[in-house]
Amino acid sequence: MLSTKLILLSQYPAFLLMSLLFLIGYLHQRKRSAVKSVFSVLLFGLSLAAGVVCCFMGIQGKYWTLKTLFPLSMWSWVGVGVVSLIYLFHLIHAAEKKLNQHAMEKQIKKAEKQKDDAIEAARQEGREAARAEAEAARAAEEAARAAEETARSAAEETITPPAEPEA
Repeated sequence: MLSTKLILLSQYPAFLLMSLLFLIGYLHQRKRSAVKSVFSVLLFGLSLAAGVVCCFMGIQGKYWTLKTLFPLSMWSWVGVGVVSLIYLFHLIHAAEKKLNQHAMEKQIKKAEKQKDDAIEAARQEGREAARAEAEAARAAEEAARAAEETARSAAEETITPPAEPEA
């Protein structure tokens, strides 16, 4: 005779497996997030209690005895399979999320490096422009001095009277 009560009570191994997975989750994230670790501990306690209650209610309902408790029925294996499948999907999702985050961090670092390279190139161009401007100013100053020297020498030649011949 198959009843819903039997199916529900046969899920005690699945609840115990879930409690173990929540405990592992707590140990994994306890230093990173206090809120998540508290939820993991609460879910661990709830699933452990549900597993124990289902186990003892099955014994009380004479669905199994302590001797026949460990050979799992088909419904227990279905529950364990469902929990394992859900946990596997969770692991795949977490790995995919981590890979996407790593790829995004790589792109951010690459963009920052390109930005730093562009800033450095602009600084270098600015230095070269300032150097070229300084050289042009120096050349203009030298040209002005040369023009001044030329003008001074020409002025001295015109100002100086030619020497008179002595007779």
